[in-house]
Amino acid sequence: MNLAEYKDRLGFVKYYGLVIAVLGLTFYLGYAAATWYDSGLRKEVQMSRQSQANLSIKNQELQSKINTLQIEVDLANLVNQQHLTTLQEAHATETALKEQLGFYQRVMAPELTQDGFVVERVEVAATASANNYRLSLILLQHENIKESVEGELDISIEGSLDNKPKSYKIKDLLDEAEHELNYNFKYFQVLTSNITLPDNFIPQTFEISTDVYKYKRRQGRYNTTINWSDAYSE
Repeated sequence: MNLAEYKDRLGFVKYYGLVIAVLGLTFYLGYAAATWYDSGLRKEVQMSRQSQANLSIKNQELQSKINTLQIEVDLANLVNQQHLTTLQEAHATETALKEQLGFYQRVMAPELTQDGFVVERVEVAATASANNYRLSLILLQHENIKESVEGELDISIEGSLDNKPKSYKIKDLLDEAEHELNYNFKYFQVLTSNITLPDNFIPQTFEISTDVYKYKRRQGRYNTTINWSDAYSE
């Protein structure tokens, strides 16, 4: 049965009423389906937004924990560095005090050390002038006596010049030619002078010797070798 037959059988009014009803039902079902689909999409969007908000809050919490942990790590590193610096300073102070204690023990309590004259320390420091250095020598008397000792130091600097062995007498390198390396002391004495090394000369060792006198009488001969690297300081 085709549409024309339905139209003749039902009549004009019923036929178009049925068509309108079918169309209305179709539009209604379409609208209901669209509404249901839109509601589902809205729920999914809402759930997605809620999940995003939850993730954002969680991310902020984790970032806050990371920042807190980083601050704790930085503070721990700072404290460790301060402790390390304190330990290094304490070690340096202890070393300096031990050196001072040993020095004063040898000066004030010579019975704790060996007898005799000794060059306790040689110090070399560069000056502002090229190849010029400040030379300091600390001399001690390691004897439990009250008399002074005297003499003159004979010092040579051994090294190399243009890749060949070379030796110079300190007297020939002194800035002041009249300056002498004489000593006369009871417990200790510090001798200082300035020396200028020749160009291209590489110093390696100090060779120090002296005849030690007391009351113009020779008490003995003293010899020692000191490395330039041990005496030199920036």
